[in-house]
Amino acid sequence: MVSFYSRLLPKLHAKEDKGIQIYCIESLELKKQIDTFEHNIFNYFSVYVEADIEAFLSLTSESEKKKRTLEIVHEGMKKAAQGFNCELHVLENIYNRIKQADYENTFLLLKKSSPNKKYICNIKCHHEVSSIDVYVEIKKRNGTVVNSEKLFSLENTDEQDLFSDYGILEWKLNHKVEFADKDYKMVYRLTFLEKDKPENLVWKIERNLF
Repeated sequence: MVSFYSRLLPKLHAKEDKGIQIYCIESLELKKQIDTFEHNIFNYFSVYVEADIEAFLSLTSESEKKKRTLEIVHEGMKKAAQGFNCELHVLENIYNRIKQADYENTFLLLKKSSPNKKYICNIKCHHEVSSIDVYVEIKKRNGTVVNSEKLFSLENTDEQDLFSDYGILEWKLNHKVEFADKDYKMVYRLTFLEKDKPENLVWKIERNLF
């Protein structure tokens, strides 16, 4: 939810702060006991939100965890809004957009057209509570999805690490495309071929570790 919320935010204007740090504490009274020098990140604007961490961790539903996380982030952002000259209606719009999306955090990692311009390959990411699922999707130019398949899941849910590690998407032929990490040590090679009927689609993914 944090990355989803951040992605929808407009550019915030602050003279010195690089970002916002939201602390979850059981009671705002405990704020007085926090050693800000030890815990606060330099050049980050800190806000404090009351949250029952044990109750959150005891939630068994991924959906409920997403909903509770959004409430915490939204509450923290409202507290930080004044310091960043951000109007509250902007934050309410973001909050409502996430709810309308049913809390599904899906984003595009890479996108590239085939040499003949007939197909588009998308590397799409579904950010869950404890993992990021990465999919390869082939679309026609008219938007019709030929097929989609999950390639792998990452337990590290920091999206920036994903962007840093994976950055190669290259078509080898009109029906063959490769997706790889930036060191080319992990390569996923997709070969596909449309037939007269969708159910006869040829679709093969090879995973190579170098």
